[in-house]
Amino acid sequence: MRFCIFDPARKVSAWVKLNEKDHDFVVKTYDANNETVTVDHGGRALTLAMRAVKVASSGQATAPAPLPSPGMPMVPNAITQSVVANPSPADEQRRLEAVAAEVRRRRALREQASLQAASAPPVVEAPPAQPAQNQNKRQNSSSGQTPNRTRQRN
Repeated sequence: MRFCIFDPARKVSAWVKLNEKDHDFVVKTYDANNETVTVDHGGRALTLAMRAVKVASSGQATAPAPLPSPGMPMVPNAITQSVVANPSPADEQRRLEAVAAEVRRRRALREQASLQAASAPPVVEAPPAQPAQNQNKRQNSSSGQTPNRTRQRN
């Protein structure tokens, strides 16, 4: 067995075997029942408890379902449920057909949206109106000259 011993003073850890003398400490004994090791460090015998496990396995891990992106319709269950771990050729063919059907559906939706956008009348925004005081000040300050006007094109 190997043990990972961490020295908090030096912030160094080492993996060592029982009675291995390559470090400034030696792991003398291991008590499996109490999960402790006895370490000889600088002539002193220290009993160290094994660190408790903080993460426990909850069984087989499964990937979470992907979140739908904003503006995109929900993915049909036929595609997501047709994926299998070891697909047979028939399973793979059904999955590919479901993907092709989804691609056709999304293309039709995009084409329909572009046709609606093309047939809609263009939206023209009016320029913001200037307050009457600003127009009067310009006319007065120009001393009879016609103020420069810029022409807007839509």
